[in-house]
Amino acid sequence: MMEINFCKPDSSDIKSLKKLWLSSFDEEPKAVDLFFDKCFNAKQTYIAKYGEKIISALYLISASFNGQKAHYLCGASTHKDFRKQGIMSKLIKYALEDSAKSGDKYSFLFPANDNLYNYYQNFGYRENCIAYISDFSRNDLLSLQELNSSENNILKQGNDFRNFAVEYYSTYNIKNVKSKNYFALFEENENTAEVFYFEFEKNNLKNMINDILKNTDAEYFRFTHNKIFENAQKIRYGMVKSLDSKITVPKDIYIGITLN
Repeated sequence: MMEINFCKPDSSDIKSLKKLWLSSFDEEPKAVDLFFDKCFNAKQTYIAKYGEKIISALYLISASFNGQKAHYLCGASTHKDFRKQGIMSKLIKYALEDSAKSGDKYSFLFPANDNLYNYYQNFGYRENCIAYISDFSRNDLLSLQELNSSENNILKQGNDFRNFAVEYYSTYNIKNVKSKNYFALFEENENTAEVFYFEFEKNNLKNMINDILKNTDAEYFRFTHNKIFENAQKIRYGMVKSLDSKITVPKDIYIGITLN
């Protein structure tokens, strides 16, 4: 039987990688094209090949966490003919070992369903990532007092990834507001606007909210956040793994922008 080779891709593999992504996820082709145009980095992409055929892949997005190098793992996919053979398990281990050698201290990911939370626990990922949900009426937001957010225990991606996220989510009719002092992504469902990611600099929460209100007629709002608001419901929101045995992973970590 032909041996499976774990390696990194080159530019000639992009077409095959796109095809694998589209066959594995319910994604818009335009969104996938954006990912490869804006985020693809061959040095942080890991693949499994069976002969010349790419049968599995995953991608790491550079980030930082509490001043340390980190990454966000996404796009983990295996061709349907090669699933349940342990290929992805080997690919994840290969990717994490290599990224640790390059200096990454933490690996983050966001499982798509409950079963995947259980799956990633096998690799040492822990449910130390959380978020909070708060619901408001339009009048609640209009009367909201200025608040500031903590900078601790937040996974931070760079501006390039934030700019990509705006384009990526716009392909799914998701709105955004942004300035040099704030940024937010929100989806309208009937009479509710779900603000699933936002960030703002000190004393700019009200400015951000006013901008959101100008861009939607929704009467109700649901914010996912890093415990900025007091009336909040705690939910699990991703997983984290330490890549350095000397580092203890803190609790109540907030992951930044995730992909669909």
